[in-house]
Amino acid sequence: MKICLVPVGIMKKYMKERDIDIEADLAAGALIERLNLPDKLKIVCFLNGKRIDTSGRFSEGDVVKIVSTFTGG
Repeated sequence: MKICLVPVGIMKKYMKERDIDIEADLAAGALIERLNLPDKLKIVCFLNGKRIDTSGRFSEGDVVKIVSTFTGG
């Protein structure tokens, strides 16, 4: 099954927008782990514009925005 990953803000430094193939039962938390992003980034996923928790599931053609709540100054 294909979904579209869209990095937002600082996440563009770590990944590019792309379509990926995933298993139909993959949870958002497992997807985040699979991306091998730094733990300090505190990742949040938005599925078709709505925030989902780590147990959220995907459907064919979903657009998943990957956002970091990590900020600094």
